[in-house]
Amino acid sequence: MFVNACFIDQILLKNEFEEQKWFVHSKYKNSFNIQDERKQQLVVITTTNYPFMPNGIYLESNDFTQLLATIETGELINWKQKCLHFSKNHLLLTHGKHYSSDVEIIGDLVEKSRESLFSYANSIVKETGSKHSLYQFLEEVHPFKEAVDRLCCEDQLQQKAGLDFLLGRGLGLTPSGDDMIVGHLAARRLLNQESSILTNLLLTELSSEHAVTTDISKHYLLCALSGRFSEPVLKLIEALTTNSSEKEIEEIVKMVISVGHTSGVDLLAGLITTIKLLS
Repeated sequence: MFVNACFIDQILLKNEFEEQKWFVHSKYKNSFNIQDERKQQLVVITTTNYPFMPNGIYLESNDFTQLLATIETGELINWKQKCLHFSKNHLLLTHGKHYSSDVEIIGDLVEKSRESLFSYANSIVKETGSKHSLYQFLEEVHPFKEAVDRLCCEDQLQQKAGLDFLLGRGLGLTPSGDDMIVGHLAARRLLNQESSILTNLLLTELSSEHAVTTDISKHYLLCALSGRFSEPVLKLIEALTTNSSEKEIEEIVKMVISVGHTSGVDLLAGLITTIKLLS
């Protein structure tokens, strides 16, 4: 059976992705992941019901269900001529519409939009992975917030202490601490205050043979380091650099916190904490 992709992250059309062997890494009810043999790249394949993610391929629900039923974890995939060849089916990429997960050139943070974000965040009762509501996370003193605060320092020892606490801490495919780091990196990109010290520390940790986090979380951390984020995060960055209304900010924040069980609200906690400290 041949299946057509509906949407594809345009970065996946680069020839370098076809120069490696690929395997089915993991499969779930609504998505599965494939990974290259060097374990440096991960690609998520899911349905059009979900927002665009870095390295994403999106299918119609029926096509996805049929494909998912025929693949096995560990299965070898041949990626040739813009087509993924599984043992029983073939996924064509050539007809998929392209999207970008890169942060576009952005302007300055708009004060009105920033204040709208802070105001709405104070009303969010959904708990982060640290078991605090977002308001509590931002206002109270606790180890998770202190760790994000340390990431905002320019001292290497402070940043390393923050990473050591957050990286891999929490449950799920993307632990809460990691999602907070992604939010922190998104805020640094928004504010044009990226830290080469933090980048090098995090790359060293992620390239370790005994990395303390999951392959899936490692993928999103590496994407964040290169300025690539999910669609809701990109929309939030755009909204914060334009004169957005309170309603527009609210709707986008709802999109962010709807991702995963606590992933979205954890990311938002890291992002807002960083904006408050660095802006």
